[in-house]
Formats: sequence, structure tokens, C-alpha cells
Amino acid sequence: MPFEKGVGFDLAIKNEAYAFQIFVNGERFASFAHRADPNDITGLQIQGDIELTGIQIQ
Repeated sequence: MPFEKGVGFDLAIKNEAYAFQIFVNGERFASFAHRADPNDITGLQIQGDIELTGIQIQ
């Protein structure tokens, strides 16, 4: 598991033609196939004990 309590990390979610690609600290972590049209997504929900220090949308 790439996550450790108290250790920062960078998380990137890339929308590709067939799936979302998830990267942690620049390394591919997971892939999730689209279940609906990704253009219909209007938000992102983050849950858990986390301190969010920034968001970039590109």
C-alpha cells in the first residue's frame, strides 16, 4: 500500500478514453474502467482522515 500515516503523497487521476488511471507519487497505482460518460462527472468526494494541502485541475 503506497499510503502511510503521517507521510505526504501526490495523487493524480487521469481521464483516458477507456478508464481513469490513478497515480500515486508518479507511479501507476490503479485503473478504473468508465461505468458512465466521464463528461457527466461534476465532482470528486474525498473521505477519511486526510489533510488536503492543494488541488490542481488541468
